[in-house]
Amino acid sequence: MIPELFKIGPFTIYTYGVMVALGFLLGTFITVKKAATYGYEKEKVLDLIVWLFVASLVGARVLYVLTDLAYYAKAPLKIFAIWEGGLVYYGGFIGGVTVFFLLAKRFGFQSLKMADAIMPGIVAGQILGRLGCFTRGCCYGMPSDNIGMVFPGIGDGVKYFPSMLLEAAGLAFIFILLNSMKKKSAGQVFFRYLLYYGVLRFLVEFTRGDFRGPSFFGLSVSQFISVVIVAAATISIIVHGKKKENAS
Repeated sequence: MIPELFKIGPFTIYTYGVMVALGFLLGTFITVKKAATYGYEKEKVLDLIVWLFVASLVGARVLYVLTDLAYYAKAPLKIFAIWEGGLVYYGGFIGGVTVFFLLAKRFGFQSLKMADAIMPGIVAGQILGRLGCFTRGCCYGMPSDNIGMVFPGIGDGVKYFPSMLLEAAGLAFIFILLNSMKKKSAGQVFFRYLLYYGVLRFLVEFTRGDFRGPSFFGLSVSQFISVVIVAAATISIIVHGKKKENAS
């Protein structure tokens, strides 16, 4: 684990930030390539990605703050201290998806086709993001002597299960699945991502040992959202499947 790459005077370049930036760039590159197969212009795709990036950042921060309202109620200015950490992927995803479906048609995109083009890039970015978590020592798992690692950033010398690596491996598998799918209808890749990642995240949450926020019916916030997303994805897959059958 190398949390810091190097320093330039008083400024420190953190490995986590570099990995997240590389994930964004890789995801953008893949999305532009995928969108081109639908005939979408690179410039319009990049414009949309900028909007999605901002929406995702805001959404990720808002959900994190909501999971620890007691702390931020006492220190409201800390809400804006993103450089100190505190982003939740699902918050970013929900924010990004909401803005995407509001803006896609304005940019001249068929919503579900463009969503299909975006998802493989999202997964690639997630993989690098989770590897960044590994370098930082965040998003770790339960204490484990058998399959555990000491994360210097935690500072207690205890071995923790590397949940972030488990999720990265699962995401790599999802990336392969999405890219090997034979696209039969618009939205197929998008809905499959929701299903696959929802299941993956629900299971990985059982291994997590860091602060998970409040619980809902015995589930963490991320698990609860996963259940909702998996249910929505399953219904969408069934409905779109029936529409395809009726059309044929």
